[in-house]
Amino acid sequence: MIEIMRDPIDVNAMNARAEHPECGAVLTFSGTVRNHHLGRKVVKLAYEAYDGMAKSEMEKVVAAALEQWPDVRKVQVVHRFGEMPVGASSIYITVSSPHRPAGFAALRFVIDQIKRDVPIWKKEFYEDGESDWLHPDEGCCHTHLHL
Repeated sequence: MIEIMRDPIDVNAMNARAEHPECGAVLTFSGTVRNHHLGRKVVKLAYEAYDGMAKSEMEKVVAAALEQWPDVRKVQVVHRFGEMPVGASSIYITVSSPHRPAGFAALRFVIDQIKRDVPIWKKEFYEDGESDWLHPDEGCCHTHLHL
């Protein structure tokens, strides 16, 4: 499942869908809006993209991960666009595999490739101004890894 949405991500539903009877490793990643960046207080941020192109590129990333790690049974990616407050999950990924090494490798690959290759743009809003629109790989890493 690969999805783009503007509403909050339902991580509980994604976690439930990640379960698979053959998988002892169900890994999750949440890219979460944090309250600071480069010494400035962040109050919110926004992500934008051409939805169809972003989804197509995310599908390519997931297909590459599944090819490289054939033991992986499921990969889900949901990216939220639009404005979101501090604490909100902007991207949530699950990877389900029989054993953790393939799951960890595939999860890291998926988030790194999305941040590097998918044409998604980010803007940070601070107490005293805002950033330009940037590609997320240009000095941003609002992410927390839940293992």
